[in-house]
Amino acid sequence: MITKTYFTVEAKVFNSPKGFGVWGWTKRSKETTDRAEAQRLLKEEAERSAKWIAKELSETTDQDKIDHLLEIQKNEEFRIVEEEKTFTHVSYYGYSDVHAYEIVKVISDKTIEVRKMDTEHDISHLKQYAGGFAGHVEGQRNQKVTYASNPNAGVIRIRRKKNNPEEWGHGGLRFGLTEKPYAFYDYNF
Repeated sequence: MITKTYFTVEAKVFNSPKGFGVWGWTKRSKETTDRAEAQRLLKEEAERSAKWIAKELSETTDQDKIDHLLEIQKNEEFRIVEEEKTFTHVSYYGYSDVHAYEIVKVISDKTIEVRKMDTEHDISHLKQYAGGFAGHVEGQRNQKVTYASNPNAGVIRIRRKKNNPEEWGHGGLRFGLTEKPYAFYDYNF
């Protein structure tokens, strides 16, 4: 099991008296594991918003729009949201198929041991058509998959990649951390 902390920037959107806008917090940046990067993204987002409001104010004479922009300017807030995620599984990404693995042992923050899980894919509830190589499955992303741990499966070591800490590899194989098992079989390939 690997626990990581992710940071994202959110902006508060409000509803003005004239009915423009929506109330609530919206995600404004990608996830990052680096708090300093999140602070930089927050600063950039606030500057981008201030620049946009200034540009819009300079280009309009519509009083309703001016009032709305000033209301945004007055009430706008940004924050960094911290979320802890616990990863118990990894997925191996083949061409269009994805295979589920479970984390067996954490060696270090850069190396883990994983074991392939047994999976069964069920598409009996999906519409299937003749065509292609062997047919076509409509809505195949909605396939039902059952997962089972297989203690007899071989254990392999995967390592975190230097150039992308979100990717893991073993030889030429690509893996990614997941919070629950995930597998996908591409019936339309």
